Formats: sequence, C-alpha cells, structure tokens
Amino acid sequence: MRSWDKGIDYEYAYAKLSRLLRSSDPTTRCYSAILLMQLRNGLRIGEAVDAFITFIKTGKREFMTRVEKKKRPEERLVVVPVELDDQIRLSCIDLAQVDRRVLTNRIKNWCRQKLGFNTHSLRYAFITYLLRQGVNPSIIAKITKHSKLDFILNYTQAKTAEFVLRSM
Repeated sequence: MRSWDKGIDYEYAYAKLSRLLRSSDPTTRCYSAILLMQLRNGLRIGEAVDAFITFIKTGKREFMTRVEKKKRPEERLVVVPVELDDQIRLSCIDLAQVDRRVLTNRIKNWCRQKLGFNTHSLRYAFITYLLRQGVNPSIIAKITKHSKLDFILNYTQAKTAEFVLRSM
C-alpha cells in the first residue's frame, strides 16, 4: 500500500463527510464540502478547491475544471454532490477570496489532523470504489485523467489481487 493510499472506504468517507457538512463550525463545514467534492469526482485536492470555488461563484451543478499535472491544458467534468446545496455554497462564499495555494494547504493539514488521512487517499477511495463496481480501468483512467493507463492498471490489479486473497 502506498503512503497516500490509506485504504479509505469510499462509502464510509462519503457518509462521514456528509455528516460533517452539518457542523456548526464553518471551517469544518466548508472543508468537508471541498473534500466531498474531491471524493465524489476523484479529484486532486487542488482541482477540488478550484471546482468548489467555481461552484461558489456560479452555483452550477456540473462544469469543467482544469486538470493539474498536465503539460498541456486539459479539463475534466465535475459533478457537484447532491449534499452541497445553496445553503452550504453561500455559507462558504468567503473561501473564494482566499489564495488557492493557502486554502489547499489548510485543507490538507485539516484533513490530516481531523480525519487522520491525507487528501489524496480520497482520490484512491474513488478509484477503488469504481473498480469494485466493475468499471473498466481504462474508463477510470479517463474519469480521473490519469495520463498513463499503466498506473491505474497496476493500482487496480493490486487491489483486485488483495481482494481475491482476502476472500479465499
């Protein structure tokens, strides 16, 4: 298991982040919303921050966002989780004024301290979930915008091998 893959269960994380959206603490509520956006779409944390800011500014439920770690500009579809409503959106509107890098680092630290894992684990919880749903690894690579199918294949095959071994 890689250091960023903490074996986070997608459904457990989704339920936990959804519960945290009801927190009376604005930081918890807003950071959980961003992490839920990341988990629901298999985004990198910087992509999730950008997507959430787009959601705050536009209120759109689906839109394209910039993909990180690409030599040439590329975009991907983001679907806003149903739990993120206008009340959440408006309560987090101040985040649109925070520097993107600062906000990204704050969320990374908050996630490690409050939830006990790093943000990238959510991306791999999404990938593992899709794999268990029988989604073809090449489709997973397209959704997550992995440039090399080999990485997804190696990751998903390792997860499948672990699952097979455990279920014997």
